[in-house]
Amino acid sequence: MHLPLVSIIIPTRNSAQFLGACLTSIINQSYKNIEIIIVDNSSKDKTQQIGKKYADQFIDVGKIKSFQGRFSATFQRNIGVKASKGEIVYYFDADMTMQKDIIQDCIKLIVQENADAVIIPEDAFGTTFWAKCKQLERRCYWGDNNIEAPRCFVKNIWEKVGGLDETIAGGGDDWDLHEKLKELGFVIKRTKAIVLHNEGNLTLTKLVKKRFLYGKDTVKYIQKRNKTAISQYFPIRKGFITNWRLFIKQPILGIGTIYMRIVEYFAGGFGIIYGILNKNE
Repeated sequence: MHLPLVSIIIPTRNSAQFLGACLTSIINQSYKNIEIIIVDNSSKDKTQQIGKKYADQFIDVGKIKSFQGRFSATFQRNIGVKASKGEIVYYFDADMTMQKDIIQDCIKLIVQENADAVIIPEDAFGTTFWAKCKQLERRCYWGDNNIEAPRCFVKNIWEKVGGLDETIAGGGDDWDLHEKLKELGFVIKRTKAIVLHNEGNLTLTKLVKKRFLYGKDTVKYIQKRNKTAISQYFPIRKGFITNWRLFIKQPILGIGTIYMRIVEYFAGGFGIIYGILNKNE
């Protein structure tokens, strides 16, 4: 089997808390032909010190004038892919860790099953009640092509679809790229192995702030993908219904997850309103 180089792009911004565990999980992959590219936005903590120790390429986009003032990892991901040398590219987050066979699974799907892009399901963990609620929520999305989106791509396919739309952020960029792949008939597969999203000491306040910021950009995705956006942003998602047993087995977490989603929904809604009223911001 051909063993192509896989370029893993990690956007960072004051990510020292999680970056060490993230990089260790990549270094410990069973598949070894990997290039690590960290694209940082002028971090003030030890992110650069940690990143430069392990990365094959370290890029500080804070010094790029066209990036200044942006709130999004989208630009960083695109920059990382452009700088990559691999035949396969995978954009990853600094607060995530990989099971040891993730890259191997992606290679098998691409090389042996002719996949053009690969979805890697996500799980969550953390130290708080809300982190456990987020874990339950993420598990509801496993296998849902309407919510999950690919993050690993054959590089020339990425280039054909134009990469991520830098006018969209907050998760809409992932969904938009997925829709472009589906429209053009590219083959999308899914790994059995999962990645773990470290929610840390997640609080409801952090979730509200995050959803508000994402909401400010949500309107851009809705305008571009209004048909798919209706189901993707609808508060009662299909995965909650098909995975109702998860809520019954853990009723306290189930109630907490429902409450968390309601709060996030309103925070995102206020973000959308703010974004509409401040279009030129």
